[in-house]
Amino acid sequence: MPLSRSRSSVHKIYLPASTRENQYLLVDIPLTDKLINHVQPSDKNSSTDNLSAFYYNLSELFFKTCDQFELKSAAFIANDKLPKVHFNSEDYQVESAQRIVFFYDPALHSVRRSYFQGEHKAKKIKLLFLASGEDVRLNSPRFNTQVGQVLKAFAEKTALNVHEIRVRDHQHLTYDLFAKEKGCQRSQGHKLRALPARYASQQLELPPAITEISYAVATLPVTKALKNLVNFDFSSNTPFTPLYELINDKLKIAAAHFNIKSSAVIANGLVPIVRQLVSDEDQEAITRVGEIQKLTYNSENPQQDFMLSCDGNMLVNEIYIVMAASKENFANQGYAKFLQKVENTLTALASELQLDTEKDEIVIRMHQHISFNL
Repeated sequence: MPLSRSRSSVHKIYLPASTRENQYLLVDIPLTDKLINHVQPSDKNSSTDNLSAFYYNLSELFFKTCDQFELKSAAFIANDKLPKVHFNSEDYQVESAQRIVFFYDPALHSVRRSYFQGEHKAKKIKLLFLASGEDVRLNSPRFNTQVGQVLKAFAEKTALNVHEIRVRDHQHLTYDLFAKEKGCQRSQGHKLRALPARYASQQLELPPAITEISYAVATLPVTKALKNLVNFDFSSNTPFTPLYELINDKLKIAAAHFNIKSSAVIANGLVPIVRQLVSDEDQEAITRVGEIQKLTYNSENPQQDFMLSCDGNMLVNEIYIVMAASKENFANQGYAKFLQKVENTLTALASELQLDTEKDEIVIRMHQHISFNL
């Protein structure tokens, strides 16, 4: 039984003391000839022959601006790869064709990295800011303010229009659903207030036009017991589809019982990312972009649907389950009630799938994201 179930209330959820906190802010800056010529006025064009020096000089300017405001951890990315951040006791980075994954512990590590290739002209330059120190969530308004100061000073030095700079603020809580069964007895209460409300309570006022989305991603291990639930028919081109359909069907039943109205099961070796719709005319969708499974939601009024995206010819090692919070999941300025429903759903699913809660992990990552213009 997860820790939160025994002490839950309407407005709080109790998560294991081993829960990890993370925050990072990401900014995209279009790479224009105007920016190149401002940083390197001797270069009259954006020839790839000049980009190495440009990237280096711009990254050094960025890091010096970070130093000016005592911001310890940041990365300069000019290779069109998507940065992702995960808590880890070791500090390292993993690159793939489309992603850079930063593994680090904000209390222990500081990150200063540049990623660029002189022969490649990026579409955008990404500036990544990583939180440092203890009590990441408590100190997030200060960190947000610090990043704003860096960006305004950096915009001055590079002739960027500060009001066109869009900031994406990502905050995560990560924990094992069955931490208690593995010996973690202590817990801590969380209201999971919406970020604008939490920031306002600590005297940080954000711009009025904010896009917000909150969601949970659970990682389900494909264990020996799980594989034994079905008989694989290798005369079929998709021998593993019945396993994925079984999990999706059992998830639907559990989710309906706890009033979760939509979810996505990803069992195709792709990594899910979740995005908010940018306009009312767009449609919710689940699409593949290379090695990434992109899920687009309307958090104001999401479709009530259970989506399965699987590769029946591939036996994956882990399955991702995504549940996005809607406006009706927001209670008393927080998402504690939503996360409690997610936990209850996954606990019921684990029981149906015969997971060993003392050995197997269902890792839940609760995401709260906002984006806004400075």
